[in-house]
Amino acid sequence: MAGIGIGESLTHAPASTQAPYSYRSGMGMVPSAEWMVFFDDFNSLVTTNVPAGWAAAVVDSGGTVTQYVTAASHPGTGAIATFDATASEGAAIYLPLSIELTTGKRFMMEARVFTNDVTDGAVQFGLADLTATTNPEDLWTTASADVVAFGILDGSAVTQFLSDEANGGAAAIAGTRSLTASVWHTLGISWKGGVLSAWVDGKLSASTSTAANIPVDDVMLAPFLGSINGNGAGSNVVLWDWFRVVVER
Repeated sequence: MAGIGIGESLTHAPASTQAPYSYRSGMGMVPSAEWMVFFDDFNSLVTTNVPAGWAAAVVDSGGTVTQYVTAASHPGTGAIATFDATASEGAAIYLPLSIELTTGKRFMMEARVFTNDVTDGAVQFGLADLTATTNPEDLWTTASADVVAFGILDGSAVTQFLSDEANGGAAAIAGTRSLTASVWHTLGISWKGGVLSAWVDGKLSASTSTAANIPVDDVMLAPFLGSINGNGAGSNVVLWDWFRVVVER
């Protein structure tokens, strides 16, 4: 029997034939000379709240980042959990300052996430400049001078999208999509053609093209993810199944 091989390079994702996940079209799916790709399925050890390959964690009292090993919660793959056991406390992890949004270059990042409470806590991911890392929420608020963050905030299941450059005073944009409790969702952020967009399960939730609010061409940013508990009951659990960043060189 003749060998079966791949007929062409796995440089790009195929053009999407459906509306969902259109931001993946034409993007690199494997590392190459043209694309920087980071993908983590969270199958590695978590040591002192830091998964293997990540730079550091910011953990409040009562917060924890750990490998999640409960059967049937994420069949067939690994996951990490951020447990938030105290009111207004939580945990976040971040990669090194390694990403620059660049004019004329494409970027996307996405993560698959599950939370058992969508109205009483924050679940966020994105890019931050790490100018403040005292609290987990420093990574997704204007405590970071340059930030791109997407997810939900305490009090509402409606997604919120924040993009700010040099503490220019940008306000979070309310998205058109919401998260559902105890349901897996894929959150996405993309940069293309001067537009920064945020997505839920492949569907557009919010976008901005206001140049003064987008940290482009001037700062290195760290990819991050994290969560904060809202009620202090110790019942909020956020699971992260996988995380991906793709940057055009």
